[in-house]
Amino acid sequence: MRKILILIIIYIFFSILFFLFPIFTSDQEITFIAINNIKIQSEIADTDIKRYNGLSYREDLCPVCGMLFVFSDKQERIFVMRNMYFPLDIIWIDGDKIVNISKNLLPKGPRPEVFYHSDAPVDYVLEVNAGLADKFNFKIGDKVNFNQ
Repeated sequence: MRKILILIIIYIFFSILFFLFPIFTSDQEITFIAINNIKIQSEIADTDIKRYNGLSYREDLCPVCGMLFVFSDKQERIFVMRNMYFPLDIIWIDGDKIVNISKNLLPKGPRPEVFYHSDAPVDYVLEVNAGLADKFNFKIGDKVNFNQ
């Protein structure tokens, strides 16, 4: 009986390690940005693969978290909510100013994909939980402070 109990404990221990391993080995870079003095914890998506994957397959975000997509140039951007499980607000940023906000975008499933446009050249895009922009009264022209 004692051997079975020890085996069960060992099994549980390694099972927990198996599920926690991706958390401890994540290469996600985190930063804080502020809009209207509201700090938003943001994962940085600054490579093609990180930008392509975005928030796909995530179950949720913490209440004041997001993903900051960083681009090396300014141009009109097109985003799609591929394999998303929760609604988003997309905040389109040119330099340090909000130039557009796409609000309450619902996940549409894998097909057909719906495309969202920045409508202006941008070099940053911030995805946050739907309703966050309204909750904190974010608007076009607001200043974005990076590395808070």
